[in-house]
Amino acid sequence: MKQKLKVIIVITMAIIISMIAVYTFTRVSIAIEHVQGSELIWKCFAFWIKSIVLTQAVLVVGGLFLFMLRKPKGTV
Repeated sequence: MKQKLKVIIVITMAIIISMIAVYTFTRVSIAIEHVQGSELIWKCFAFWIKSIVLTQAVLVVGGLFLFMLRKPKGTV
């Protein structure tokens, strides 16, 4: 049961990270169409930072769930 739950957690994390990447790419492409000059650099930089923060949050939460499902030391 734990193994199935671990697989579900990892797949969910991968799906969420993929959705973050797609969202970021679409926001950057929209910004490229509408914004020009130095403001474009700052908008793209902001989207990049936001995607890194969201991805790290997903990894931390998923890692905590996986950590809670680990086997304690000394058990067979």
